[in-house]
Amino acid sequence: MSDKLVEDNDISVEQVKKQAIVKHNKDLLIMTKLIFAINEYIIHFGRTSNVHDECMDLKTQVTKNKEHLEHWVDKI
Repeated sequence: MSDKLVEDNDISVEQVKKQAIVKHNKDLLIMTKLIFAINEYIIHFGRTSNVHDECMDLKTQVTKNKEHLEHWVDKI
């Protein structure tokens, strides 16, 4: 009986891990798209844009967040 409980518990833990990875992979995809869009904006409008510096700062912050999330997902 206890072997069955351990097996069921292992299965549910694996399911939770898989669900977390799927959720965070979606988050990573959104971050990747945002970084791409910011790059596109910066390249298109360049330094003449009044928000160029803010875009660079935002890109840096999102990139750091993405790297932290990737590292965390790798630990799951």
